[in-house]
Amino acid sequence: MDRRAVNAKRAGRVQQIAHDGTPINAVAVDVQARVGWLLAMSRLHHRDERFADGRAFLAAMALDGVVASRSLLSRWESGEIPVSFEAMGAYERVLGLPEGQISSITAYVGMTSPRVTARLSRPRLDPSTTAFSERLDALIVRAEDGEASPAQWQHLAWHLAAVPLAHLRAQTWSTLARRLVGDLPRTVGLAYRQYSVAGFNLASVPRAQPFVVEAIADYVGDPEAQVLTTPVGLLDRLPTRAAARLVLDLVERPPTRAAFTTGVWLATEKLAKGDFTREERERLDMVVLKLWRRDPTRASEDLAELIAGMPEGVRSSLVTAATRAGRRRLGYAVEHGEEVPAARARSLAQAIADQARVRTPPPPAYAEDAMLTRLVREALFHRDSERRHLAGLVLASSPFARGLADCLLDLLTTGGQTPWTRIRLAVLVRYLAGDSHRLRLLSCVEEAEEAVVAALAQALGHLRFSPTSDQSLRAALGRERTLADRGRMYALGMSGSPALGLIAASGTAPSWQRTASRWWMASGPALGTGTPTNRVGGAGSAHAASRETQPGQGM
Repeated sequence: MDRRAVNAKRAGRVQQIAHDGTPINAVAVDVQARVGWLLAMSRLHHRDERFADGRAFLAAMALDGVVASRSLLSRWESGEIPVSFEAMGAYERVLGLPEGQISSITAYVGMTSPRVTARLSRPRLDPSTTAFSERLDALIVRAEDGEASPAQWQHLAWHLAAVPLAHLRAQTWSTLARRLVGDLPRTVGLAYRQYSVAGFNLASVPRAQPFVVEAIADYVGDPEAQVLTTPVGLLDRLPTRAAARLVLDLVERPPTRAAFTTGVWLATEKLAKGDFTREERERLDMVVLKLWRRDPTRASEDLAELIAGMPEGVRSSLVTAATRAGRRRLGYAVEHGEEVPAARARSLAQAIADQARVRTPPPPAYAEDAMLTRLVREALFHRDSERRHLAGLVLASSPFARGLADCLLDLLTTGGQTPWTRIRLAVLVRYLAGDSHRLRLLSCVEEAEEAVVAALAQALGHLRFSPTSDQSLRAALGRERTLADRGRMYALGMSGSPALGLIAASGTAPSWQRTASRWWMASGPALGTGTPTNRVGGAGSAHAASRETQPGQGM
């Protein structure tokens, strides 16, 4: 019998799905509702349909050591109350998900969005025990030796945050900071979230902060570095004056376009948290005005999220100037939190969500799900890069990731979307695409729009190595360092292409290709894709779920 029919016969048994009812332009979102939604969808769309019955799922959790009632399960999944780290772990084990697949989302969102009130997902630790000390010692040794896994990095940072006054040698702090900053850019998927949570926790330890800032500054100062955005994102969690100066430098004198967009996001976050001094706020005002005078049209597009968070006087002046010049989009984005009219954003997001749900087995046996539409809408159209990023992460961790990627690629190949929308679609694909999308991605990387090509090429770099992809990307490399070619080189580097050595030693390859190949060879391939690591040392590259919210970001 159809499971939906069975549920329909049980009055009150059709599950109500959590929804975030906060306005699109609200400062904070309902994190607990999003986590509850992720828990429920992971269970209800599991390949073992028995888990759709809450009683069967609770019985499996009890065998795993976590006992809960039907009422408690309902309150977790509705977002009414937070779920513990231990219960999230049981969810993951019972459903056969990787360790941290769900719990890392809560930890990540809680650490990256201090304006959001949500209980952070972390294990219970007792620093007074011998077991804690021994575990901390072992984790430090593995991290210093470059042998710590992403999960071990996360646990190390949790341990250090639990004893913020712990004394370590300066050399140990420096080694930990440089390894973390160097490895973070080449993490993918779950590894990206775990490394990021480790970085955010390490940045909360006062003694570690100057070492982390120094490691980031040295990384950014490397003229041959191919990826900047992911390690730079840690500056959001560092309240030091050195970190603030580095953020302002990225806005005023960015080494790359991607570094600039990340700097804008960082400045927005620090402004909202009050991390800037009066002198730093004045410098930021002057930088924004300078960029505005240089190119008002581009500034109104690039700085919308930053302008929205600036003091009323500066904000209203810039919005008024843009409106008088016929650029009404800035005023709309500042007021409504989206960069397109609400009706269009809602309609397209709804169509994508409906199609993705149809493509995600088993058929839904629950009440209306408005959260999927809300997340798609935010991931594509929200004014703030942070909100787009976090929505993309939740979607990538959900059972809908594959179906959503299919829908987005359909829209990219059938046409009918504006160039701006096509870029946003391609960027979201980077978060969601898997090995099953490889051929479709390859068929799209010859698109005329460079930003779309770059985003989809990067998506290929987040997959396992494939000779087919490798050959196609190598053949398409051009002699000029265009946005699209930077995306192709990124994919070759992240996948550990054997062609890197040939390019680096070539006497005819363009200089930029040789430089990039040498850097990637020293850095190693992606962490988290299953690609074997041949890392010697140094830095790496970025993940689709790093701050890749603008054309070319992540490079």
